[in-house]
Amino acid sequence: MSINGIPFLLFLAAWTAVYYLTPRRFQYLALLGASVCFYLAYSVRAAFYLLFTVAATYCAGLVLGRLHQWERTRLAQAGADRPAIKRQGKRRRRLVLAAILLLNFATLALFKYWNAWLGSLSRLGQLLGLSLQFRPLELLLPLGISFYTFQTAGYLIDVYRGKAEPERSFLKYTLFAAWFPQMIQGPINRYAELQPQLIRGSAFSADSLKYGIQLILWGMLKKVFIADPLAGAVAEVYGNFGQYSGAVSFLGAALYCLQLYCDFSGGVDVVRGAARLFGVEMAENFRRPYFARSLDEFWRRWHISLGEWMKDYLFYPLALSAPLNRLGRRLRKRLGARAGKLAVPCISTVAVFLAVGVWQGPGLSNVAYGLWNGGLMSLSMICAPWCLKIRNRLGLQEENVWFRAFQILRTCLLVVIGRYFSRAGSLMQALRMLKHTLLHFGPLNPGVFTCFGLSGADWLGLGLACGVLLAVSLFQEWGVPIRKTLEKQHWLVQFGAAFGAVLLLVVFVYLNSDYVAIEYVYENV
Repeated sequence: MSINGIPFLLFLAAWTAVYYLTPRRFQYLALLGASVCFYLAYSVRAAFYLLFTVAATYCAGLVLGRLHQWERTRLAQAGADRPAIKRQGKRRRRLVLAAILLLNFATLALFKYWNAWLGSLSRLGQLLGLSLQFRPLELLLPLGISFYTFQTAGYLIDVYRGKAEPERSFLKYTLFAAWFPQMIQGPINRYAELQPQLIRGSAFSADSLKYGIQLILWGMLKKVFIADPLAGAVAEVYGNFGQYSGAVSFLGAALYCLQLYCDFSGGVDVVRGAARLFGVEMAENFRRPYFARSLDEFWRRWHISLGEWMKDYLFYPLALSAPLNRLGRRLRKRLGARAGKLAVPCISTVAVFLAVGVWQGPGLSNVAYGLWNGGLMSLSMICAPWCLKIRNRLGLQEENVWFRAFQILRTCLLVVIGRYFSRAGSLMQALRMLKHTLLHFGPLNPGVFTCFGLSGADWLGLGLACGVLLAVSLFQEWGVPIRKTLEKQHWLVQFGAAFGAVLLLVVFVYLNSDYVAIEYVYENV
């Protein structure tokens, strides 16, 4: 069920009506029913995998809660050996948490990477002169498996840390884990932020309904009028870069950055809008990343929910771990205080982005993508004092418009280079394409645009859509409340804007026999 298709929109409309006709204390059951129906429509078999994860993490949460209660009870007893009880309780909780996380992430790895690993072993065997043939498993990748695996893992870690109480109701927990909008594009929601909204219900609100529809329309426009037209051009460049100049290869990587942003953020807008129809506000996932002035800032604006998950549940545990702390102390003694201080965050940053690269999919190209980002951010931390000295000598201030523009362009360049790896079919293809760009960077012939399968009218429409996106993004970056400003206008202006967006979608998508729907890049990762 494509989230851009008529069936999904009818599904949303029907369940929105059911939701608000249901008594408020039972509204969570309506949301659960919508989630179950949505997932069953995708695949009955995949629903069993989802149910397995839900049941396993639900039970583990209850066990962790009981272990916390056991520890509190023992500590309250007179003459209790408090350090020993705390050590014992923590050890037990850690064993439970490690077992269930290993089970869930092993399941995720099985579905996402097993066949790719078998293929790599076969190729390795050929290089070594061995006849290794592995039959790939016929696995159906469950919809949203990465999102609900990360989300339930975050819930368990919060319960383990004592930051959240375990959910006692299996139905309410199932709703949190299987909430249908997040299955398609994310974001990775936090239990403490999402669960109360799902359970408490909400009275009908015209404002929520209007805002949800606006988000859905905006996301669809980004997907249909920018991401989808660019998909063919990007595929042509990455698949046949040797036929064009290096400038075209770079252009293809830059267009892929734009395609991916409009595809991913557009999909997230649609699902956040869908959730808003029920009065549920999901986590923000994008904040105009291409206005970032450093790679670190870019990742604070791009796929925000994943970045925050990695920071809280991977970066800090690594940085505060005993082995890395010991390593930091040793390096302080041998290489000086600064080297010892930087070693831990640099190693943790590389590890986090290596995990981000692997999350995107199997293959060494994704590993290289993670190392590119993690390595550059670590290098930035190391070189920060020297960069500051150079800026001070040149008299460059943060408020300087030209310096800010330089920082944004520099960051965009680094992001584009990284996309050589994340979009390529293999590491060797990415390296060959990057080499071709550097050694054959000839002039950009305007005639090359006709080879991308887009007509002049298509390019004109794409340019207009990008212009609208840029204007809206600039206003948002400047702090202009676009939605509130629109609401202050006459109702005819508001109706005209909404009607125009709907008319564009109907004419160019739903009534256009030539339109070919393209799956979201991260629809099922």
